[in-house]
Amino acid sequence: MSNIVERTDGRGILAGDYLNQNRELSRQDWLEDCFPEWGTLLNQEIENFPLEKGKVAIWWLGGPSWILKTDEGGVFFIDVYSGPSHYTQYYYCGVCKQAGAETINWMRMNPQLIDPWKFSKLDGAFSTHKHQDHCDLYTVKAAMQTTDTKFIGPPTTVEKLKSFDVPDDRIITAVIGESIKVPGAEVEFLMNYDETVVKTGAGTGRDTYENCAVSFLFKTSAGNIMFLGDTWYHDGYKAVGDNYDIDVAIFDMGCNAPGATDKMTPYDCARLGETLKAKVLIPDHYDNWANTASDPDLLVSQFERIVSENTPEIKTCILKPGARFVFPDDQNKKRYRYPNQSEGYDATKSVTYGEQARKYGKKN
Repeated sequence: MSNIVERTDGRGILAGDYLNQNRELSRQDWLEDCFPEWGTLLNQEIENFPLEKGKVAIWWLGGPSWILKTDEGGVFFIDVYSGPSHYTQYYYCGVCKQAGAETINWMRMNPQLIDPWKFSKLDGAFSTHKHQDHCDLYTVKAAMQTTDTKFIGPPTTVEKLKSFDVPDDRIITAVIGESIKVPGAEVEFLMNYDETVVKTGAGTGRDTYENCAVSFLFKTSAGNIMFLGDTWYHDGYKAVGDNYDIDVAIFDMGCNAPGATDKMTPYDCARLGETLKAKVLIPDHYDNWANTASDPDLLVSQFERIVSENTPEIKTCILKPGARFVFPDDQNKKRYRYPNQSEGYDATKSVTYGEQARKYGKKN
């Protein structure tokens, strides 16, 4: 008979034996038991995942959020969002201004997969721009209080970080054309043509791209991984593609209602990948906001078809929230599938196996 196994890997509460589960509960108990939905499983996976020299790993947390780990053990947040559904208003929101909407609801669809308060090590928190889902209070406060990490972003994001009481000596301003060294990588600060964020802020004026947004190119021993946040397609990316080697490009995709362009269409995503001369394309953000999701499967299928028919030399990879992607190992996977955990199965201990063995005996 199997014993009850004591688990310490952060995978949530023990389920199944309801006779031993009754207890007094408060709303706070419910929140702490149920959120994040994956407990600290992904935290521990990231922290303990070994990488051989010449490999780099990224985890998609859903939405615009990523974690990257280098073969020197460096762990980095990129646009990590730990917040809830929210709403925006015309006086500040770039999308509201584009659409002429007094307010827009942003209903979150993807689960919260990490506990931002429970990373024992963090070597950098990067934000491509200041929008709430790329630079949010919850992630910043958690990283600031539990690690000694630096926070990196363009000038307007730096202003926001300072308003969150991040000390000046923990902030690095990402200036286009400059770079920084981090454990296992050099990070280049490249142009980002996010047409929405330049309209974001009080007033009706338009800021500059350089002041509001940045693309991060992580140059690792395995290859160069580029995070483009919420960019729109722009012909200026031709210069980036001509001057930098990009192995993996990660960018936003979604469905836009008429008069409210926010995310790139599948066609724009494919065109951007060709312009950047990237080898592997990974879209994000199409999964998490209800108002730009429409039918995510349709978006993904259109994107894959456009790339395969027009630029068959470029690979696409469609991940799922919580997916781990190791480069270069996983560049041919196309679509991620969650592990079925069958490596932990033992047929000789199954109830069906036992019944068969008793009924028919053992073959000679």
